[in-house]
Amino acid sequence: MDYGKKDNLLYVGIPSGSLNEQVIRLLEKSGRPLKKGRMYELTSPYDKDLVFRILDRKEMPQKVAKGIVDCGITGKDYIFEAQMEEKVEVIGDFIFSKVTNQPSRLVLATRPETGIKAPEDCVGHTIATELPNLTQRRMKELFGIEDINILHSQGKTEAKVFMGESDAFTDITETGATLKANGNIIVAELFQSNPQLFCNPQAAKDKFKLEKMEDIRVGIDAVLAAEKEPVYMVFMDVPKAVADQVEAIIPAVVAPTVSPVEKEGWISLSAVIKESEINILAPRLLRLGVDGIVPIPVPKIFSQDMIKK
Repeated sequence: MDYGKKDNLLYVGIPSGSLNEQVIRLLEKSGRPLKKGRMYELTSPYDKDLVFRILDRKEMPQKVAKGIVDCGITGKDYIFEAQMEEKVEVIGDFIFSKVTNQPSRLVLATRPETGIKAPEDCVGHTIATELPNLTQRRMKELFGIEDINILHSQGKTEAKVFMGESDAFTDITETGATLKANGNIIVAELFQSNPQLFCNPQAAKDKFKLEKMEDIRVGIDAVLAAEKEPVYMVFMDVPKAVADQVEAIIPAVVAPTVSPVEKEGWISLSAVIKESEINILAPRLLRLGVDGIVPIPVPKIFSQDMIKK
């Protein structure tokens, strides 16, 4: 089946739910703005080779594997929950969080009054979870535990213990602070997850589609890197006598750019430098005699290390 797809286009799945807004924001900042609306398919005016389909984030792995879309973005936990990790190929890993810049965690948690303090204490008890396959699998893989009852929850999983429906629950968290603030204890970490761009194997064999998928990954990687730490194009006037010393301490993607200036004995130097680095380097440069240090914000940087050979 062609699933309504046209030739010479890459079909990309965008997740519904909590990831939707972030994915659309990152696509827009990477040069692929989408018109918001109620349509099932969206296109971008600046990359006419792409068609975006809004799909349920939990169903995304199956839709990609079947070829309803060539690639899609969803959480790694949903790929493993659907047991599709061997049937799709990962193009890129992203971390959208601005709190810790670390993957989110699927944790096993409960309330203190249950008496459960370790995973082994869950034997014979009920665990409420939105990810039943992944939870059962990880309990067995990590702790050798199979004798548990799974209560498949569609939401409000934490409340299932409070109301006596289950003895423990799983939750996706980053720091665990909210869980602890609500009187829960974290018993164990079961899985680390982050959003992934992944495709079906047939799409990966198509040079045109593979390059378009890589284009999306590179664009989002550049946005996320810039958001993680701002960078600046820094211009400065450097005495020729200390040029070698300055170049030795200046970080750059390839090498600093050096240009002549009218004033004899001076050169102009420019380099891309991280915000944290320029704050440390500026006093050192001034002591060397460098003058007119001007940092200009850079929205994003593209470099050769973003291309996967």
